[in-house]
Amino acid sequence: MDRLSSLRTQKRAYVYGVVEQVNGEWVFFDEDDEAHEFTSLPEEVELFRFGQWVKGWLGEDGDIYVTERYTLKNGDRLRYIKPLSHTYEQWLSQLPDHAFFHFVHLINEWNFSVYDCLYCYNYMLFAEKGVNFLMFDNSLDMCNVQHYFDDKQHRFELTLQTGKKIIGVQLDH
Repeated sequence: MDRLSSLRTQKRAYVYGVVEQVNGEWVFFDEDDEAHEFTSLPEEVELFRFGQWVKGWLGEDGDIYVTERYTLKNGDRLRYIKPLSHTYEQWLSQLPDHAFFHFVHLINEWNFSVYDCLYCYNYMLFAEKGVNFLMFDNSLDMCNVQHYFDDKQHRFELTLQTGKKIIGVQLDH
């Protein structure tokens, strides 16, 4: 499985909602019933049609382009991939594949998703050896991640608010 595929299958990877036309403008209402202007949505979205999610691109004036042009209707369900912070996205992309998949496995074991990251300090942008700090919240637990890295290994220390801790090491080949 490649990185992109693994990210799309993560829990809480998507923002779900419905669309409604309000005062002549299309509005997206997310699961928390917060309203978002269409211009704030990413261009790539998925539309729920015929019992499945179909990839499409938002057009102007309530059109979505799937295999053909589709005009949105009140109550249509949309979803899109949650955006990741720039720093966190860079950190994920800097990890070698073996360390990336090991990290994803570790946080998933504790019921966290890649998309639960609240904060990421990426020291790898500045040095070849050091520690990165990340904070995750899955609405039940908090998890602090310290990622120790150098030219030989990537070590992940995950600590829950309860004090429970796990350490995972991936050696570079």
